Amino acid sequence: MSTAVRVRASDISWNFLIPFCLVHLLCLGVFWTGVSLAPVLAGIALYFLRIFGITAGYHRLYSHRSYHIPSMALRCVMWFLATASAQRTVSWWAAHHRHHHRRSDQEGDLHSPVQTSLLWSHVGWQYHSNAAAHDEKAILDFKRTFPELSVIDRFAWVSPLALVAFCSLMWGWQGLVIAFAWSTVACWHATFTINSLCHVWGSQPFETGDTSRNNFFLALLVMGEGWHNNHHAFQASCRQGHTWWQIDLTWEVLRLGQALGLVTRVKHPPAKAMAHWG
Repeated sequence: MSTAVRVRASDISWNFLIPFCLVHLLCLGVFWTGVSLAPVLAGIALYFLRIFGITAGYHRLYSHRSYHIPSMALRCVMWFLATASAQRTVSWWAAHHRHHHRRSDQEGDLHSPVQTSLLWSHVGWQYHSNAAAHDEKAILDFKRTFPELSVIDRFAWVSPLALVAFCSLMWGWQGLVIAFAWSTVACWHATFTINSLCHVWGSQPFETGDTSRNNFFLALLVMGEGWHNNHHAFQASCRQGHTWWQIDLTWEVLRLGQALGLVTRVKHPPAKAMAHWG
C-alpha cells in the first residue's frame, strides 16, 4: 500500500529541481514565439534520438549491459545522446536503476508507486536528497567495461547545453522553446512513465514478484521500454518485445547495429520467454 511522502524544503535537491521547473516554464514561451514547422520537426527528431539514447544507452547498455559497443568513440556518441536528455550522469542513472531492480516495489525502492504514490514514483523521488547521490559499489564494473566514463561522465551537463546552443542557433527562440524545451519535457515524462504507469497499468504475463506491467502504448512512446513486465522477468535481455506485435524499436536499431558489426555480445531472451507466447 502506498504511503504519503513528507518533504521539507531542506530535503529537496534544488540544483536539479529548479532547472527542471524552468524548462517546463520555457515551454510556455510558445505563446510569444509562435510555431513553425522546422522546429517542430526538429523537436520530434530530437525526442526520438534522445529516447534512443535513454533506452539503448542509459538502460540496456550501461544499466544492464545487455549488449556491448566495442568502439569507444561510438560509446561516446551513445553517452552524448543519453545525457543530452538531461537525466544526469550515466553513473547516477545506472546505479539507481540497478538498485530499483534489486528492491523492486519493496521497501527501499525510491520510485515505487506501491511504496509511495504515482506522482512520487513518476517525478518526485529524483528531486529528493535521498536520490542525489548514488552507490558507487553498484557500478564497479564500469571501470573495466566503460573506462571513458571516468573522464567524460562528470561533464554530463555539457550535452544538454550543447543542444540548447544548437537549437537556438538554428531556429532562434522557436528552436529554444519548441525544438529543445518541448522535446526535453516530452523525453522526461515519457521516460518517467516506465517508473510510474508501467507499474499500475497493463498486463502481467510473467510472475516477477513486483507490479511491473506490459503496456503497448508506452512501448510505442518509449521505443520498446513499455514491455516492462517482460524486462523485469528477463532483465539481462537486450530484446524486450518478444513477439512481432510487441514493437520494440530500440531492439530493431540494435539488431541492425549487430548486423553491421557495431554491436556485439547481444543477450537474447531465453527460450522459455519466447515459448510463453506460442
